[in-house]
Amino acid sequence: MRTKSRVLVYHNQPLPISETFVYNQCLQLKRFEVFFLGSKLPGGAHIELPVERLRLVSQGGPIGRVREAALKLGGYLFPDVVTWVREVDPALIHAHFGPDGAVIMATARRLQLPLVVSFQGTDATMKDEYIRHSYLRHRIYLRRRDRLIQSVDCVIVQSDFLWKKVTAQGFPESKIQLVRHGIDLDQFAPSGQKPEWGRVLFVGRLIELKGLHLLIEALRHVRQRFPDVQLVVIGDGPQREEYEAQAVRHLGYGFEFLGAQPHKVVKEYLEGAYLFSMPSVTMPSGVAESLGLVFLEAQAMRVPVVSFRSGGIPEVVVHGQTGLLAKEGDVEGLAHHLLTLLENPELRDRMGRAGRQWVERHFDLEAQNAKLESVYDQVLARCRQPQD
Repeated sequence: MRTKSRVLVYHNQPLPISETFVYNQCLQLKRFEVFFLGSKLPGGAHIELPVERLRLVSQGGPIGRVREAALKLGGYLFPDVVTWVREVDPALIHAHFGPDGAVIMATARRLQLPLVVSFQGTDATMKDEYIRHSYLRHRIYLRRRDRLIQSVDCVIVQSDFLWKKVTAQGFPESKIQLVRHGIDLDQFAPSGQKPEWGRVLFVGRLIELKGLHLLIEALRHVRQRFPDVQLVVIGDGPQREEYEAQAVRHLGYGFEFLGAQPHKVVKEYLEGAYLFSMPSVTMPSGVAESLGLVFLEAQAMRVPVVSFRSGGIPEVVVHGQTGLLAKEGDVEGLAHHLLTLLENPELRDRMGRAGRQWVERHFDLEAQNAKLESVYDQVLARCRQPQD
């Protein structure tokens, strides 16, 4: 006998290695059991999902492309997938990005299931004029946004910053719920290892948005006072070669690029980090840091953050208490904050302790997942009420 209600999560490509926040929300719920429907697997490294809970529309090849196009362009699911969904018998559908909501809303209507859509970042912050030249799913979202606004039962955002963005797109506040991403505090718990003075850690994709080029420039200034400061970069991306060349020019020594690494390795480097810095910036397209899970992971490990007051970052880093935030794009201000904490170990340690307490109070994964389950309860209760 089934003891849990089921949720069908639709995600275009379940799940890239960078989307552990989706995995944590789905696989660590207490009262709901999640099944995954996706168009196809990601092209690169991905998170292994339980095979008995996963169904893909496309298995590749020409037939797979036809099946995928039928879903995205026509909202059509082939009978074998519909049969699987009916066997799963979900209480609701949850799309974890705005464009995924636009793709799956026709299926939700056809199956008479409530639809919940989470907006995570780019899907809410990118300006319309850039969406028109973006990926197919983004263009589909733009064309169907008005219909999605009407048909979605609940919109979930992870920050006040994103709340403002989705309301600006036309989603009514009455449909929006704030559920922040949480941290597994047992997984990200400091062991007591003493950090290595002067080691600055960056973790993020190597793209302009994440601001590594500005951090390297700031460290060039810092090196004039502290030539032994080290930079460790975890992450990969299209601008890696460019940033490595910049590090050679501006720093010359004392840096390493480790590429993308699993969470276990990230935690190991956070154990030895003196400071964490990912100075994200707002792009001309409007794309900005919506919250930044890695900022929470650093603070959970008692590593103070130095960054910019950009996007949703001020909601997760308390300036002057758990880290220091410069004006966006202010490289000299960023360097000044790095120097402040390098020169004041006691201040650094105090901010580290405060950061752990801050995450414990506001970003505990178990508490946030309980809030998500409460949102599911509210949506289901509303949908059971007789309509006038």
